[in-house]
Amino acid sequence: MKLNQLYSVVMHPKAPYAFDYSVENPTHYPAPIGDWEPGKMWFTLRWQGQKIGVRFENKGTVDKPAVEVSIYGKKPVEFKELLSEIAYRYEWNNSDAEFYNKFGNDSILKPLIEKYRGMHGFCGEELYDFIMITIFLQNTTAKRTAQMTRVMLEKYGTLLEFDGKKLYCFWSPEELVDVPEQDLRDLKVGYRAKSFLRVSKDFVDGHIDEVELRKLNTDDLRTDLLKIYGIGPASVMYALGGPFKRAVIDVIPPWEAKIYSKLLFNRDGASAEESMKELDRRYGKYKPSAIHFLFMDLAWKHRAERMKDMEKLLPFN
Repeated sequence: MKLNQLYSVVMHPKAPYAFDYSVENPTHYPAPIGDWEPGKMWFTLRWQGQKIGVRFENKGTVDKPAVEVSIYGKKPVEFKELLSEIAYRYEWNNSDAEFYNKFGNDSILKPLIEKYRGMHGFCGEELYDFIMITIFLQNTTAKRTAQMTRVMLEKYGTLLEFDGKKLYCFWSPEELVDVPEQDLRDLKVGYRAKSFLRVSKDFVDGHIDEVELRKLNTDDLRTDLLKIYGIGPASVMYALGGPFKRAVIDVIPPWEAKIYSKLLFNRDGASAEESMKELDRRYGKYKPSAIHFLFMDLAWKHRAERMKDMEKLLPFN
């Protein structure tokens, strides 16, 4: 589907803002739903019933941020509402200034804060897409996840052409809900087929409403997210920090424990419990920000250097 440029405007995220570190995460598995090069980012989303292409282009500096946002589609949309949603997903109104001031001399974080100053968190996906990705990631390798994602996108997604790019947009719940389970299983997604359909039905029936969920306090939100079929505590924690922007770290999955062991203790074998206690001791309520900097530093280093010890622990594109 070829899209036309509908709008273009320059937005100003809250400073400091490091563009590339705030739109690209090397740990994301390689799915053809977005593309990045230094200073530019392209991605897709669904908005008001249509498939949209978006391009970001950096027009500013860390201390004077400016991002040109271009929107591509087939017909006009409520532009201001869409910009507000994009600003929410990419955390343009957030600031880590308090975190920088408190840990600017921390033995571990000081060099990271100096290097990545202005790095904002982000999650470009809406809740439904995020859950689809979470289901893809369960109990398999990053390579297999990428294979399943591509096959599903080719079958049920929509290929969008805009600004010289061809990127897929995720299917909507309505587009998947009536697909026979066997048709999904034929695509080699295994038990995930049932999860995809159950979750899609819950969205279509209104049992899951992202807009309403955003209004809940964190405890009630966690309770409701745990009711979603096919996802567990770790996935819920990621959802709290992703689509819902809640700073919560209360679960350390086994694969992450191996990484924390190296980062915090410079050895193998530290348990998840040991790592959590050390994170709490060092960083307290700032733990989510500290973890964000620790993991993103590891991710960018591995992309550049391909660190041998990390090959089996982190997926990189």
